[in-house]
Amino acid sequence: MDGSVLKEALNISDLLGEHGAQFQISTKYNDHGEEFFMEDDYGSADEDEDAHRKIMSPWDRSFDELRAQMFMVSEFVYKRITKQGVGEELVPDRARVTIDYNGYFESETYAFDSTSMRGEFKTFTIGKDEVVGGLEEAVKSMKPSEEAQFVIGYQVLFGELGCKPRIKPKADALFIVKLVSFTDPGDAEALDKLTQEEKMTYAVVKQKVTDTRTHAKDFFKRNMVANAINDYHKAVNFLERCNVKDEEEQKEQTETLISLYTSLAVCYNKKENPRRACSMINEIRRLGNIDRMSRPLFHEGRALMNLGDYQRAKTSLLKAQRLEPTNKDIVKELKILNERWEKHRQEERTICARAFGLKERKDERQTDEQIKFTETMTKTLEAFVEDEKSKQLTLPEGLTSKEMDTIQDLADGFALKLNLHKENSKDFYRLEKKTVGGENEK
Repeated sequence: MDGSVLKEALNISDLLGEHGAQFQISTKYNDHGEEFFMEDDYGSADEDEDAHRKIMSPWDRSFDELRAQMFMVSEFVYKRITKQGVGEELVPDRARVTIDYNGYFESETYAFDSTSMRGEFKTFTIGKDEVVGGLEEAVKSMKPSEEAQFVIGYQVLFGELGCKPRIKPKADALFIVKLVSFTDPGDAEALDKLTQEEKMTYAVVKQKVTDTRTHAKDFFKRNMVANAINDYHKAVNFLERCNVKDEEEQKEQTETLISLYTSLAVCYNKKENPRRACSMINEIRRLGNIDRMSRPLFHEGRALMNLGDYQRAKTSLLKAQRLEPTNKDIVKELKILNERWEKHRQEERTICARAFGLKERKDERQTDEQIKFTETMTKTLEAFVEDEKSKQLTLPEGLTSKEMDTIQDLADGFALKLNLHKENSKDFYRLEKKTVGGENEK
């Protein structure tokens, strides 16, 4: 290693290449177009626990023992494949490479550097000294989507001296690497030479979208849903702004957008944001006939159910079932819907029963606390009724049955309607003004 690289530094960034600022030391330690029909297929691992496992070293013995289980890539780089890659092509010279990795020193439990913890991949160009030589050499031995472990000698990492106090002398390292993607040699330079108009053509944008979707899918599988949402929106923005040259490109662009919006609906449902999920489904309606698409219909049904709109939810799920009669996930979702809907009906019947029993309770003596509550609610409802701009009044959680009885009695006197609503899997009550015809105001 060049002696200038071994100079004293405050952190490991200075030792990992000219663009090493993206490297940090931890101090606390089905194909495109078929994405995410049912997010439950990917499990529900806890994000924090998953991240904690990812930064722990998978090897607690000596590196010599690990090397004995590996094959030699070069004199100082040993390798063990944990997941086979796709195809036969290895990373070529000067390719633009995107990887996900964790790095560990011998006998240390936690990673000294980790893209997994930062929640973003590392992208660099082979042959430009943007990362340490040993890591670049390791990546060049990989195929797309391959995952592997490498023990890399200090000779091609941080040298004999290391960088005290953080990096010991002669520090070998274990790298756990996943090759996310790489572009053909020269592609990065060729893109820089294009005009702005050429960069917005569908042919160029298509590759950007493919890479971004790959990142989003990986984030989702790691339960980093917010990151996945961000990347899916990036891909949508790329596609929405690009220029298509013919009907074939237009058709492909539309199909990809439908798939991206479906994936976003899945993500928003998983984040318990059903309103945004419905917005994504409406974008699909803009693009095509949703009644022929079972996946969007399924996720629309799930979102509407979580909003408490049970009738429309059932309509969407039944349409999805007609398209895929044997799909077990749709059957399961319909069962959940029917159970929630029945519970909702029972709660509404309870409210009605309370209303009919109010007259019998009017003669009951009230405590001082109940009298104070009644007076407070009366003033609140008077202000609500007088405010022409207010249409609804959401009641606080934790009200007792007697307090609910009092509110129902007062609501009848002010010509207000008491309804039960559901949002983000929670039940809450809301008072709504009535029109002259007796229907709720819109």
